[in-house]
Amino acid sequence: MDAGELVQRRREQRLITLSLADQVPEERWREPALAGERTIHDLLAHVLAWDEWAIAVFEISASRDLPPVLFQASQDVDAYNERAVARFRALSRDDIISGLQTAGERALSSAHVGGGADWELRRIAGLRLPNVQAPAPGAQLTEAQKHGPSVRAILRILMIHEAEHDQEIMTTYGVQPNLERFQEGAESDADR
Repeated sequence: MDAGELVQRRREQRLITLSLADQVPEERWREPALAGERTIHDLLAHVLAWDEWAIAVFEISASRDLPPVLFQASQDVDAYNERAVARFRALSRDDIISGLQTAGERALSSAHVGGGADWELRRIAGLRLPNVQAPAPGAQLTEAQKHGPSVRAILRILMIHEAEHDQEIMTTYGVQPNLERFQEGAESDADR
């Protein structure tokens, strides 16, 4: 998948998420209907928080070393998710949906920072992504293990993560993506 296809697929994934979120009635947003007694608000709050994390990683790493808090988030995902859910608890359904609309595009814009024509290949030094095992002693290191994951790898992981949550929403709430509504909105925005 080349960079253009990655960007397009990420945008499509976000449209799916927005479409699904929009179909869940407001009165069900705080209902603990998802696995682990989670609400759709909780689930989407942490999707939004990972967009914010990616924006910070992409923008800060382009000019200096990342602060420890960004490394910690990627190594203790559950704690980061809990903090995000607590931080966004007071936001309304519309605030979360609006945040997802803007943060998705901002993450893609931030991904280009400091990378030039090959922006997606830029590596984030020292960062280790969750669920990536440390190499066995004496094993040949991959590029990601030597130099950190690429911007492309981070975007792909976030996209896969979001798709998994979208599947949870579809299964739990019995909804399917209705992309026409969001595509029409995007087209009218482009015409302005």
